[in-house]
Amino acid sequence: MRRLLALFLALFLSISSDGALALHTVEKRSAATALASPGLLVMDQSEKKVLSENKPDSLRIPASVLKLMTAVVVIQNLGADTTFTTSIVKMAKEDEILVRGSKDPFLTTSRAIADKYGHKNLLTLVNRGNPNNLKRIKIFYEGLYPKDVYNLSIGMKNKKIRAKFIEVSSGQADEIGKDEIASLTSAPISKMIEHLTLWSDNLVADRLADAAARKAGNPTTGSGLTATYKDVLTGLGIASEGLKVRDGSGLSKKNQVSARMIVDVLMAIRRDAKFNSIYEGLPIAGETGTLVKRFENTPEAKGNVRAKTGWVSNSVTLAGYVKSGEKEYAFAILADGITPSLKYRNRARAAMDRLLEAIVKGDH
Repeated sequence: MRRLLALFLALFLSISSDGALALHTVEKRSAATALASPGLLVMDQSEKKVLSENKPDSLRIPASVLKLMTAVVVIQNLGADTTFTTSIVKMAKEDEILVRGSKDPFLTTSRAIADKYGHKNLLTLVNRGNPNNLKRIKIFYEGLYPKDVYNLSIGMKNKKIRAKFIEVSSGQADEIGKDEIASLTSAPISKMIEHLTLWSDNLVADRLADAAARKAGNPTTGSGLTATYKDVLTGLGIASEGLKVRDGSGLSKKNQVSARMIVDVLMAIRRDAKFNSIYEGLPIAGETGTLVKRFENTPEAKGNVRAKTGWVSNSVTLAGYVKSGEKEYAFAILADGITPSLKYRNRARAAMDRLLEAIVKGDH
């Protein structure tokens, strides 16, 4: 009987010490020097308990982690199923064509990008409006981004076509347009969101953020974007005091977000099925997207982390979800005090990977 009690006690102490060691390891990893005292929060979603934190309400430069918030704002304001249409329309003269767009965020003139990512090809559409391959044409247009017009002009030059571009208003387009020749319909916003989270597409993120602001009746300036984001977060019950948004991509160093805001957004994503495309698009540790080459030295984390990466100047960030047994934690690590060099950025990334592996391995 004594032997049985001794064995039971030894087993109990072993299990308890393992749990304590795992928690100690998480705290130790959170305080890693390489992270330079980041804004950090790791939250048990089911019990809403904090596993680890460090200055979670301090405002930090989020880099591309901001795309998580952008994605939520876009779906909330525009809808996951929304698409964009671009059409080519006949005009009175053979050498004149009209392009009517709707500011499609997923438009390109690159065949390679269209084939790889599912963007619609504006150049292919315009070619259908010039079936006789005339070498001098006028292209009237509305609802196109300046970058798309520029890229289209390059495409025309490459085809040895001298094209004059003339922007018109929607009302003018109604007057000068005749019959529609052809049109393109974009992938739904849900697919765009999967793309931008998986591949961290800055252009698509910025365009979608602008579209969300316009839908809300706000300008696409920093103040307009901030107001748009704040309104959506407030509607979701998320505090946003101090939030500053200067773009949708996270490239601006003037963006200001806290780790708590990001974690609250992550938990909102998991509560509502309309945000599923955000979760599904997130890169998986060691397997897909921008995380395919991460966690090489932390094998336990591979396949157990879905997260958005980010970096700009002295900020290195990571936010998403990490699984440990049957539990899933939401986390945000915003380390914006990193020396701006590849060596120190990589040290910060490695420290983040070790922290997440410790969470995966721990029995919390």
